[in-house]
Amino acid sequence: MDINETDKQKAAAFIQRLTANPALKGFSLLQREEQILQFLTVNSRQLYPTLSSQSFFSGKSWETICSILISVLYETTDQEVIPDIRLLVNKMDFTFFTFLRQSNLDEGEAKQIIMDLLLKMLANEQARRVFTGSLAAIHYNIVKKFIVEVYRRRKYIHFEILKVEKLKMGEKEIENMIDLAMLLKPLVYMFSQQGTAMKNTANGNIFPNHFTEAIAQSLSAKAPAVPPRVFKSAMNANASFSDNNQIEASARMGNILAAMCRNYKPEVKKDRGADTAMKSWINVARKNYKFYGYDIKMLDELYNIAADNGW
Repeated sequence: MDINETDKQKAAAFIQRLTANPALKGFSLLQREEQILQFLTVNSRQLYPTLSSQSFFSGKSWETICSILISVLYETTDQEVIPDIRLLVNKMDFTFFTFLRQSNLDEGEAKQIIMDLLLKMLANEQARRVFTGSLAAIHYNIVKKFIVEVYRRRKYIHFEILKVEKLKMGEKEIENMIDLAMLLKPLVYMFSQQGTAMKNTANGNIFPNHFTEAIAQSLSAKAPAVPPRVFKSAMNANASFSDNNQIEASARMGNILAAMCRNYKPEVKKDRGADTAMKSWINVARKNYKFYGYDIKMLDELYNIAADNGW
């Protein structure tokens, strides 16, 4: 939306006050943004008299004021998060591409394509919210933590990745593939329309598998530098394993870990005798696995890993 310079400055000052709140310390950039959006929604009645006064946005409706604030909030976040994402993508190791297809790797081209897709994705409000968990999971090295244990234990998840999905790679390559698939997971929202999703959940929509497969094929055709199996894993991370038990293990794991990290704060100390935030989240997910379309056996193993390591 077009915002005049005066309103933009007022909105920026207000957003700056919100982002400086000590309660938001420890949140990632997109997590912080999501907390502010929730604050605006929950406190709209209390905020409106002040924000519609002469000192702020005189005479404007709450819908207009909120649109101005959200637009400036996104712009403020993007100033920090886009360089952060660019650095992250540039640091990612794509040598696992050679395990997925017998061809030369043009890493520079692949990274540019992925960065372009992510920039377009950030402009989609639903994708942006789901991206919060994906980005946090990668920043906190969550996949690496669990994959190391998966390879050490060699149980259900290890079998599903290597024997069923047939990803004949080492743990570092598997980690990099799941990280990239999680980054690309919210791209599905660039293609979805109202009514496309099977179910709306707190951690994002669940889409029918035939839809996610079609989107993966479309992306592969547009971005041949990226192996099709990467897009397939990324898009199927939005589908329900309860409805289709053929969904790849890498997609299932990326789905769970991205959802877990949407509100994850590693700095938070647990109360004595209480479960850790990670262990508690997985336990709740186990009780509701059918609703969210998660793989219960995968959740059980992830829970045991978190419990054994005090995560």
